Amino acid sequence: MADPLSTSGRIELQEYGAPVVRRAADLDLQALTEANKRWSRALGLAGDPIRVEDIGEGLVRLRAEAVTGVVRVGDTDIEIAPKFLSATDSSWQTVLWHILTVVEGGHVDDNLTTAHELASLSMPDLLAEMFLASYAKGAARGLPRGYLTEQSSSTTLRGSLDTSRLGEWVGRPWEVPYVADLLTDDTRLARLLRWAAECLAATVKAQGRARAVREIAASLAHVGRQPPHLFDARRISLGIQHQGLEAARLVGLLLLEGAGVHHASGEHALSGFLWNSDVIYENYIFWLCRRAASKRGLRVTKGAIKFGDVIAGEGAKLETTPDVVFRDVHGSAVAVTDSKYKRLGSRPKAADTYQVLTAGHVLGCQRISLTYPVAHDRETTVWQVGSALGGSDIELSALPLNLMSLTGATGPQELIEAIGTWLDSDLFASSTPTAATA
Repeated sequence: MADPLSTSGRIELQEYGAPVVRRAADLDLQALTEANKRWSRALGLAGDPIRVEDIGEGLVRLRAEAVTGVVRVGDTDIEIAPKFLSATDSSWQTVLWHILTVVEGGHVDDNLTTAHELASLSMPDLLAEMFLASYAKGAARGLPRGYLTEQSSSTTLRGSLDTSRLGEWVGRPWEVPYVADLLTDDTRLARLLRWAAECLAATVKAQGRARAVREIAASLAHVGRQPPHLFDARRISLGIQHQGLEAARLVGLLLLEGAGVHHASGEHALSGFLWNSDVIYENYIFWLCRRAASKRGLRVTKGAIKFGDVIAGEGAKLETTPDVVFRDVHGSAVAVTDSKYKRLGSRPKAADTYQVLTAGHVLGCQRISLTYPVAHDRETTVWQVGSALGGSDIELSALPLNLMSLTGATGPQELIEAIGTWLDSDLFASSTPTAATA
């Protein structure tokens, strides 16, 4: 058995799982501290995503909380599996990849959909594949060009007269100060793509991919090497004729958001790719529900629902925000579900139950559910909730979704059908009404 304290360029953690012990000398703890601060701020976390505890004798204990993904600290890659998957099974990266290609924009090449191929690729290699496919498709007509404002002087007037420099004109009347807009290839998008290509070339494991992205970087050698500011990069928009570059732009943005800890001139060491696990799961459930709803002529919405009129004292209406509301063609609510990024025991937590029951009661939905991520097939549990006030019974389901099915080619469809089966079920028709109890 390998020594768990041996020097390794790879550390595997489980979100909220057992901590891992490593020698402090083998880690760049200063870089990890900086990465923790930045990721905590970027993801809106209450604490550090990777908790570090000094346990003495030159050892530290590492534990991941509230995040999933891959983060690089110096020469060490820290891989964090979601809490409902096993870090010892490399398939968790395949599952995460499938989910991210949906919630981060849905940009995935159809040639990268087999489980075998995905399982063999690291996260940087997956991003490189997405980048290469997008660039090959979107750059076929050339990259979009833009206008650059130039402020200069010449013996002839170009553009418009620069009235702010009339003093210079008086001193050198043979040179006219002007401001002109020049069409250029050196755009924010081009600089982002060149920088992203150089980053990927330095981090992907496959030599062929590294060579391919280096060729892209070389083809963009005429544009600046410095990437645009993150704020400016987020504002980049593509015209209809260049929509094929959207996935490459997304990859560049992800890399730019993950760079900074050890990024210096001429170096492209990434700090990694981390995602807020709860948000990723919630967004993915919404995507699955939307697909299930569309097959049944329904639509899904999410938004705050206000209810309750103030009849005494001061105050505002009450409010609840279910994750997904299924509505029919008339806009009437027919079902409600809340995504819960928690482990499912024998019954849901009381607070979660109250929340979804409130939404069902206010919206007039008899069918409500809580969706949970699981790593094995599990039967849906259904409760019939009666009303002591004479209202209709409510059907509450704990709906487990086996996300490990995403390792197969039909995984997404299986999850969509699981939600569809819940929507189509009619347990009330076969159940015997029970008297409401106090």
